[in-house]
Amino acid sequence: MAEQHETIRLSHLDTGYCVRNERVAVTKDINASLYSGELTCLLGPNGAGKSTLLKTLTGFIAPLNGEITIGSKSLTDYTDSELAKVIGVVLTERLSVSNMTVSELVGMGRSPYTGFWGRMDRADKEIVDEAISLVGIESLSGRTVQTLSDGERQKVMIAKSLAQETP
Repeated sequence: MAEQHETIRLSHLDTGYCVRNERVAVTKDINASLYSGELTCLLGPNGAGKSTLLKTLTGFIAPLNGEITIGSKSLTDYTDSELAKVIGVVLTERLSVSNMTVSELVGMGRSPYTGFWGRMDRADKEIVDEAISLVGIESLSGRTVQTLSDGERQKVMIAKSLAQETP
């Protein structure tokens, strides 16, 4: 069995939002560690703060208090580009993209590696094809995103995250 190591550590983390200069806490004083090679499940009723916690862990929203460490580095010390090579996330929100094929959307997962213009080389295209294959959505690859069901969109977003090749 491979040695597991701590990949994410939460120390006294408070999550929530700032509304009109007022801090609204959703969760308070979370202390936890996530380890490589383990599946971690986040369960709770609607409104408990699961999505807020995930958005905080991925840097989409700032923590109200506490520290998030990814690897050996504080989340606040990562640039957007560095973070995109370390964390991939699939949320349940519906994308508002149109006239983009499934392959093109999955290819956006390669953006941390393709530079400003987003030109993919052969290796990038192979990674996209492999991600599509791993999720089993080869038959969808030429379809436009707006023609997909919600479940198909979720699979596409999982493939996009796989193509991102984050640890």
